[in-house]
Amino acid sequence: MKNNIPNPSEGFTLLELLIVIVIVSLASAWALPQYHRRRALSQLDQYTQQIESGLFNLRARQSAEGTSCEINFNPAFVGTDNVNSGFGSATDVIETSHLTQQQRDQRLQCCDATGCSWDPPYRLISREGTANSKLIELKASKAQYSLSPPGTSTDESPLLVVIRSTNWNKDPQRPLPLRCVKLSTTGHLHRGTWENNRCRRR
Repeated sequence: MKNNIPNPSEGFTLLELLIVIVIVSLASAWALPQYHRRRALSQLDQYTQQIESGLFNLRARQSAEGTSCEINFNPAFVGTDNVNSGFGSATDVIETSHLTQQQRDQRLQCCDATGCSWDPPYRLISREGTANSKLIELKASKAQYSLSPPGTSTDESPLLVVIRSTNWNKDPQRPLPLRCVKLSTTGHLHRGTWENNRCRRR
């Protein structure tokens, strides 16, 4: 009787190896972009949450200390009507720890009846220089925004910060969403997704 059991020492045929290689290549070609997309989206969401937390802490501190704050953004990074231009790095737009005191005061200055010098200084975002901050770009809806001691504003429109991944358009067929943080004139704060020139709550 003929033995049909293959001899283990024979190993794989060339055809079998080619099939395995093709299957692995196809799986990698599908899985790797999905992994990179999810990772970039997670980094974007984490930094968006940091901005929301930073603005919340700023509003809470100024309310507790009775200060009025003036936020100033570089006009080069202002505007929400074009998602393809006007974005800057976190250090250029919102972070302040790397700036001199004079530069910091130009970006964010909080004062009360006794003066404008604070230790520690006020910040727009609590945690700066993180790994995620190097992987995002952002811009604001206006060059100036004022906050009164209760955390409200006399401005006519809210402050919007639009955030995107540096790789947001790496896949033009399916670009990463843009995130946003909205600080209303009444002091209400929330983050969301930027769609049709609106910050839609997530």
